[in-house]
Amino acid sequence: MTRQTLLWHHARGDNDTMHHTMTPADAWVAPAIGELGGDAFHISLLQGLHAALGVDHLSYLRYDRAGCIRQAASASLQDPMLIESTTDLYVNRLYERDPHYTLLCNDGHAAGPAVRMLATAPAGIRDAEYRRLLFEKPGFVGKLSLLGHWGDGTSYLNLYFSRQAPSRSRSAAVLQRHGATLISLAHRHAQLVTAAPAVPIDPLDALSPREREIARLLREGLTVKQSAARLGLSPATVVTYKQRAYEKLNVGNLKQLLALG
Repeated sequence: MTRQTLLWHHARGDNDTMHHTMTPADAWVAPAIGELGGDAFHISLLQGLHAALGVDHLSYLRYDRAGCIRQAASASLQDPMLIESTTDLYVNRLYERDPHYTLLCNDGHAAGPAVRMLATAPAGIRDAEYRRLLFEKPGFVGKLSLLGHWGDGTSYLNLYFSRQAPSRSRSAAVLQRHGATLISLAHRHAQLVTAAPAVPIDPLDALSPREREIARLLREGLTVKQSAARLGLSPATVVTYKQRAYEKLNVGNLKQLLALG
């Protein structure tokens, strides 16, 4: 089995870097391996990570060689809508402000065995808006990330903690053994999904959970104001989700939404 190198970097900007030799022993990720290419892959992976490290949520992002996001996915054991909306915010507005963004741009990087583990603590993030929207508001107390470069881009697996910040020593011990396999599995899953995209039976399956919920309420005849009251949201928030749903479904009004069947 190939031995790989794990590099630990810090969002605080310090220069202490630990080099470890990695020999993965990955029996506990077997359920995720069985779900490769399937809808349950990320939640299966998260369940294993929760058992090993106490991870509460995860997101996966695939960047092209120019540093643009081409795929995004998320999973949560606590609040799927929370991690989904946080990931959407990152993808749509804030990804270029990631403290590790320069590492995510694969332009000029050759594919190789290097896997990096990146530890991010909210207190070490200098960008106040980034820290507030992506950590303080959703209640994340820490994040560990695995990053790997391939010829077709970079895979970025983010592990979020809501209850307790990750232990550096425990995280290093677990991810020294499993990090290379985890990021390779995430990357391979993304390739399989891209090669054979699922065709949704229901057009609304293409939407996020919140967008789908609002679209269904609108199709049932509720107004924006009524939908907002039922969901405990502001009308402006409902309008935002409605507009996103319309864009994804390529419709311009309620009549066209209803015509989708």
